[in-house]
Amino acid sequence: MGILTDTKVSEKNLTTVPKPVRNFLDVGEGDRVEWHVEDGQIVVRKLESE
Repeated sequence: MGILTDTKVSEKNLTTVPKPVRNFLDVGEGDRVEWHVEDGQIVVRKLESE
């Protein structure tokens, strides 16, 4: 997969998850995601509710 879009980090170190990424992960308000570093790449996954 290539670059879907880019975002800017705010003064408070926040960023918005771009709509193409939210759609791909099927995430919305209140959903949780987890961040991993794997082989020098950042991987974001949706956490499934328990």
